[in-house]
Amino acid sequence: MKNTKVINIGSVASNSGSSSKGNQPKWYDDGFWYKADHMGYEGLSEAVVSELIKKTNVSNFIDYDPIIIIRSDKENVGCRCKNFKKPNETIITLERLFRAYNGQSLATELLNYSEVKDKIKFTVDFVERHTGIKNFGEYLTAMLELDAFFLNEDRHTNNIAFIRDDDTDKFSLCPYFDFGLSLLSDTNDYPLDCDVYESMSRVKGKPFDNDFDLQVDAAEELYSIQLKIKFNDADIIKTVEKYKDYYSKEAINRVTDILLARKRKFNYLTI
Repeated sequence: MKNTKVINIGSVASNSGSSSKGNQPKWYDDGFWYKADHMGYEGLSEAVVSELIKKTNVSNFIDYDPIIIIRSDKENVGCRCKNFKKPNETIITLERLFRAYNGQSLATELLNYSEVKDKIKFTVDFVERHTGIKNFGEYLTAMLELDAFFLNEDRHTNNIAFIRDDDTDKFSLCPYFDFGLSLLSDTNDYPLDCDVYESMSRVKGKPFDNDFDLQVDAAEELYSIQLKIKFNDADIIKTVEKYKDYYSKEAINRVTDILLARKRKFNYLTI
């Protein structure tokens, strides 16, 4: 492959990250986290999403780059990001936070509410009450808008998190992260030769409802529209094309088609 970044991580032990669809191999080395593609083109999704988020009003997010990972003489395409956590900080997931105070899963608790809006309001009230964060509703709305736009099917309650300062016990919002299972990147569930529109119709949202639109509509009704998109069709094509040396033409073309379609659907977010 030409024009690609390569890292040889030798025998660094894997620290597989949890996901509702499986474990993606992860490694930490010299200030960077590395993730190898496990189901398709997760690294492409991470890189494209973070690059396009730069052209929105969202500033608090993790920036990913694609990279060739060499370990034990085997090559995998994947991605990397800088370690954003300081030594005195701990990442606390929403699931962990809820279990600490209630002794059960948040998903189980949300079954007590029939309306999506009530589920979101309950979650926001809980977080703001126990962390002191005052703008979690707005943060969560932007997250749901991003997930809907990019078709992120992996936003379970362990993929929503907060940063706790261990010296002061104060909480802050975690940067938006983990968009690897976006853009139909799981080629086991969504093979590259399948119809892209039929595949998009099968993607299910999380964590409040399977329907992305219902989640977004409910959150925006509660906390108003948060995401402002500043990229156009040409920006989408140029961004995805940057990664053609890492991924197949089929993957590049499909991701481009998906993003152009999502841009049309969510035109109301464009400024």
